[in-house]
Amino acid sequence: MTVPLYFSRARLKQDASIRALTPLLLGKTGRGGASQQPGHHLVWSLFADSASRQRDFLWREMAPGTFLILSARPPQNLHGLFELAEPKPFAPALAAGDALGFSLRANPVVRRRSSPNSRGIKHDVVMDAIRSRPSGERASHRLAAVQEQGLNWLGRQGDRYGFALEPNQVQVCGYQQHRIARGRSDKPMSFSTLDFEGALNVRDPEAFLPAIANGFGSAKAYGCGLMLIRRA
Repeated sequence: MTVPLYFSRARLKQDASIRALTPLLLGKTGRGGASQQPGHHLVWSLFADSASRQRDFLWREMAPGTFLILSARPPQNLHGLFELAEPKPFAPALAAGDALGFSLRANPVVRRRSSPNSRGIKHDVVMDAIRSRPSGERASHRLAAVQEQGLNWLGRQGDRYGFALEPNQVQVCGYQQHRIARGRSDKPMSFSTLDFEGALNVRDPEAFLPAIANGFGSAKAYGCGLMLIRRA
């Protein structure tokens, strides 16, 4: 049995009381433009109907205070913070050979083992590719690594989950490093994101659609992994 999914758009209300709270709700922008306190707490508020609830949604912040959400349950605006559009069922009828445009913000990582029996530590694919370079040379090689490693990673996702990237029609159009404060005594969480835009071809809908529901890459609780698709 297929689990129903819902696609929603939520936007922080624009009335005076919410606007006054917006800097606190969305957090400050740190050096390099990376948010110190991203909107995951806000999106969680739409689904946290019990203390034991597990995350069953993906989201992406499209603009400050505006979120697109794919979820297994309709969101509930219990605190009245959002202008929440009526959730729409997400059940695209896809067939092998369909051409789609897509947009994806992802946290692509590679695992490196410190010992044969260890699970491995996650590393940003871009920094992993240039870490052997002298520190003074890394900046000059980063842009090429963003494109090459990003596209290689996404191509592997396609091999695994039933889609193929259209040659010369996909680009990596953004790379950002993020630091998230987790408490005074805890070390901040760090991760990087790549933004992809382009076209793909569906090879196996039965593999592709569940992958969209599950999300791509890591850091899904922090706004990564949601692939937005449209008919080409």
